[in-house]
Amino acid sequence: MREYELTVVYDLALQEAGGPDASVERLKQTVESRGARVLKIDHWGRRRMAYPIRHALDADYIVSRIEAEPSDVSAIEAALRIDERVYRHLIVRADELPTPPQPREPRETRSEAPAPAPAAEPAPAAETPAEPPAAEASTDDAPAAETPAEADAPAGEAAQP
Repeated sequence: MREYELTVVYDLALQEAGGPDASVERLKQTVESRGARVLKIDHWGRRRMAYPIRHALDADYIVSRIEAEPSDVSAIEAALRIDERVYRHLIVRADELPTPPQPREPRETRSEAPAPAPAAEPAPAAETPAEPPAAEASTDDAPAAETPAEADAPAGEAAQP
């Protein structure tokens, strides 16, 4: 026997007519009458669906672990497919399920985090001249550029204002 995960999405009318555990009992009956065994049931209850099915926005979700022979799985799927109260169902082998991610450490909230130390006032800077000293004239034959625009212009062309 293999272990499977069975997820079923039931119509809320089943829960309203038969009580809060009616969908769980119906799932147990369907699985056990087909030769399988229910190991664990996680009843999520009423949840909003990603998109409307038969004009319904909410449904009753049940995730369960079952143990069944591979031949019994097709009989369970056939029974769920015929049931008018089942919106969707999915059976997956448990050994094919991805491993759950490792839990993360909780983040520190801003109120718990230590407050940053106040920034120290910068020391007054020594007086520096407003303009750096002019560079000495080069001994090259080319004249020094007087403005940045002239410096960017190709040789032989003057920058136009």
